[in-house]
Amino acid sequence: MSPRLLWVACAVLGMATALLTGSFGLLAAVVALSLAAPLVLRGDALAALSGLLIGFGAMWLVFLAWQTASGGLPSDTRSWLLVGAAPFATGFVVGAIRLARSLRRTSDIRAR
Repeated sequence: MSPRLLWVACAVLGMATALLTGSFGLLAAVVALSLAAPLVLRGDALAALSGLLIGFGAMWLVFLAWQTASGGLPSDTRSWLLVGAAPFATGFVVGAIRLARSLRRTSDIRAR
C-alpha cells in the first residue's frame, strides 16, 4: 500500500475513532485502536501513525467546535482542547519525521 493511501486510510480511521470515543466512551476507542493496530504496523508505520493521530485530533477539535458553536461549553474546556490538540500536533511531528527520513533516503540515492 502506498504511504499516501495508508495515511488517508488511517486518518479516516482516526476520525472514526474520535466519533466512537465521543459517542461510546474510552472503551470504544480502545477497541477501535486495537483493530487499527495491524494496519498501522503492517506498512509504513510512521505514515499510518501520523494519519491516525491527525485524524483523531482533527475530528475531536471539530466536535469541540460544534459543541461550542451550539452554545454548550464543556466543564473543563482546556482539558478537552488538549485531548484534540495533543494528538493533532503529535501527528504532524511524526509526519514531519517520516517526510524528513524519506527525503534523506532519496537524496542519498541521488548523491551516489
